[in-house]
Amino acid sequence: MLHIGFVLPPDNQSFLPFRNQPLTPLYIFTILEEKFGDKLDLSIIDLRGVRPENIKYYLPEKDVYLYTAMTPDYPDICEVKGLLNSIYPKALHIAGGTHINLFPDKSLQVFDSIVLGEGEEIIVQIIEDVLNRALKHIYKNTKLIDLNSYPYPLRKYLNLRAIAEKGLLRGSNISSFGTNVLFSRGCSFQCKFCANLNFGPVRYRAPKLVEQEIEYLKKEYGVKVLALKDDNAIPLNKKIAKSFLESIGNTNVKWRGQSRANGISEDIVKIAAEAGCSDLGIGIESVSPKVLKIINKKIDLRKAKEYIEVLKKHGIGTRLHFILGLPGEPNDIASRTLDFINEADPKSVILTVFTPYPGSEIFDSPKKFGLKKINPNWRGYQSAFGRFDENEKPEMMFEYESMTPWGKGISNEKILENYSKLQAILRERKLIF
Repeated sequence: MLHIGFVLPPDNQSFLPFRNQPLTPLYIFTILEEKFGDKLDLSIIDLRGVRPENIKYYLPEKDVYLYTAMTPDYPDICEVKGLLNSIYPKALHIAGGTHINLFPDKSLQVFDSIVLGEGEEIIVQIIEDVLNRALKHIYKNTKLIDLNSYPYPLRKYLNLRAIAEKGLLRGSNISSFGTNVLFSRGCSFQCKFCANLNFGPVRYRAPKLVEQEIEYLKKEYGVKVLALKDDNAIPLNKKIAKSFLESIGNTNVKWRGQSRANGISEDIVKIAAEAGCSDLGIGIESVSPKVLKIINKKIDLRKAKEYIEVLKKHGIGTRLHFILGLPGEPNDIASRTLDFINEADPKSVILTVFTPYPGSEIFDSPKKFGLKKINPNWRGYQSAFGRFDENEKPEMMFEYESMTPWGKGISNEKILENYSKLQAILRERKLIF
């Protein structure tokens, strides 16, 4: 029997590290179990929330360790891998994920094998090669997978308490057990600040499969509320949106997700509300039309306000997302953002500091956007600060030139001043999500 462990890094930056389900490992393990059955021993090595000095006590011996790396996780993953090497030197280490795809050459210096592209198409071949002692250094999948070709991710590999928890929704649903799900991949928009590697057509799971997964979560874990992690929880295609939303509605759960600020008609909003939608996060990003043009956000602020009113009309709460420090931002962005918030009157706000993530066009072409310095300290690559600890101060990962293509560059001091001022007001009004 081959013993495989999927390592979840400590994630000590998160206030609620168990709020989000590790869906990639769950998908991978579900596929492997379906293919290999009892030939494999599969377990998740969950280090979320474990203090660095205690990690060594949570590392069981395995033949193969798997990892999926986002940029902020990468330093922790490398440290855990190094520790495992020192304890179990004969084990193999295989990694995929966004950061691995962006920096394959450097990743090959750390791991025995790396996975480029979506892993579902390749993981079975990788394990067969391990069993045959023929593991390759690089596995690459260049095609988009058909989401309907794979089963929904089983949650049984996680500790029971880490599968569903209360507080996912507010109000009358705050005591209901909930978890997060993902029913689509891809994004047809190309915002310059985004590091999404799944640009292109959006792929949604078939409605019957959506229903099956939700019913499974209800039956096995008592789930009554969901957080949809899809880039667009309400599809822009009306035909897809109708069947997708109705499939969720058939399960009688309450849910929240994200939505584009423009392009959703009122009849679809009505269907979403009837399907149990309680709250929607809307990425406004900036209240400056100039900034929106620079980052290729492609939304109309006036229409965004109209959309918010339509959501309210149908009983759907709004959570607005703003980023401070984007290219071309005016010095008075804090007051202008507050004016927008006052008019929109959302239920909550997420305020972040711009971070030029690897994979985004801004990171890849910093001079084009007026950046003179980008900090390569991946551990500091988080964008939300002070949401739960008002004394937590942002760490700037970049600096603008004194003169940019759009005029005088805003200083880091001014960005932080605007952020602190606005965050304090949001905290006082109890709008921080």
